[in-house]
Amino acid sequence: MNIKLLAVLTILSLFLIFGFEKISHSLSKENHENISELKILTYLPTDNKALFISNSKISKITNNISNHYEAREQDQFVLIKDSIFAYLGIDLGINNLKDIYSNEFALTTYDNKEKDFDDILIIFKIKEKKDIDDILNLSNKIDEPDKLIKIYRDNKLNYLKYIYRTNDNYIITSSNENLILKALESSKIDKNIIRKYSFKEVLNNYKNEQNILLTNNFKQTELLNNENYNITKDDYLVTLFKFKDKEIILKSYLVNNNKNLDFQSYKKINKENIVKRNYQISTYNSLFDSNKYLNQIKISDFEKDIFRELNKELKQNILLLITDNNWLIILDKNNFSFEKLKLLEDLNKNSLTNNNNVYTIYSKDILKKEKDIIKESNYKKIFLIQSENLTFIGNNLVNEAEIDLISKEFFNFRGDSQAKYFLNKKIDLNHPYSIQAKNISYLEKINFFFKNVTNVSSQKFTEIIKQPIPETTPLYYEEINLKIF
Repeated sequence: MNIKLLAVLTILSLFLIFGFEKISHSLSKENHENISELKILTYLPTDNKALFISNSKISKITNNISNHYEAREQDQFVLIKDSIFAYLGIDLGINNLKDIYSNEFALTTYDNKEKDFDDILIIFKIKEKKDIDDILNLSNKIDEPDKLIKIYRDNKLNYLKYIYRTNDNYIITSSNENLILKALESSKIDKNIIRKYSFKEVLNNYKNEQNILLTNNFKQTELLNNENYNITKDDYLVTLFKFKDKEIILKSYLVNNNKNLDFQSYKKINKENIVKRNYQISTYNSLFDSNKYLNQIKISDFEKDIFRELNKELKQNILLLITDNNWLIILDKNNFSFEKLKLLEDLNKNSLTNNNNVYTIYSKDILKKEKDIIKESNYKKIFLIQSENLTFIGNNLVNEAEIDLISKEFFNFRGDSQAKYFLNKKIDLNHPYSIQAKNISYLEKINFFFKNVTNVSSQKFTEIIKQPIPETTPLYYEEINLKIF
């Protein structure tokens, strides 16, 4: 199971629902407990594939949900919670989640070579005087502390097969019996003798966060997989979850504690605005994989041929902007001579100069004969603009005011000290529902799971990768805004 999918589903069920129930004053206080010091971490085996950990309490985020969703929509979140719990095999009966859950939660995944899906281990703390029977609501009472219990429901699905309650009121439940045994064994290791958690130091850098996902599965990170970066066992992708109005904002960072990455550098990246205008697509540094974006807009075959020719020649420091069906490429003036483009050789050329900018239009209208019928054939017009430092080429004429704005954006992308970067690439997609990057393909599974109940769509997708010389590990940042309807 995709860990981001499961994490998003878990957040929806476990935390959003609190916003629709009566909240006591004591629970409404902000939680400032360091997430890296939670006792729940002692129960986590070291060989997990991914880890989602939370110490969220009722907060201003869930209050925002009550303020931004109507009663009918709030009922849909209740249905979402019940659906996920039913899938897992949890049945609260007449109990309320807020009366059971005690603000510590961890979810981990593990490879299962015998099945097509991952095994999961879920650990969470429950309040005093609560037990397994309050969670499972079975016809017969089964709770017994410090005893491994098999979950069985007649004619019902339960993804979780085994459950265990510790003396300190932690519930450990899993799809695999061995994972619970590993968790219990892990809790007995003396942390003063062996430092088990390489990720604990990572968590220390995000100690004020309340919902964190750590994974060393990088298969879906687009920019990292386009580079020759050697992923190590000490690398983690840290994803932070934030709630704002009707959106979940996921911010991810590549970290490697053993290489002492400068976490302060990511604060600078967070402040970078990829584009100040509402382009649907913008990429910087190369035209890599541009076809997958071009296939989402309506442009002529002639324009696609131009892109293919440019893609062979332009390798770095290229800004590509796409809005609707209009595209624009910007690069340093001395990087490439567009006179070399073979596809432009047969087109008519006309140029004008204004305020030191040279404007050129390439066009061609011809007659064609098809089945004894004469037809007019129009090539899409191509515009070339050369300013003092930059060259612009696109299928739409850009005015001087836009040239100034876009020039500032280009130099903001490139930075003043571009030579120090071995890597400096960026992707920004706005409202990319029809331009799904593989990183957010799990949205289809979420929406299929909650068909006719709610819809989660991507509003914004951003990826940045930077690697200064002589660093061996790049800075990688990803941001996804998910809107819940």
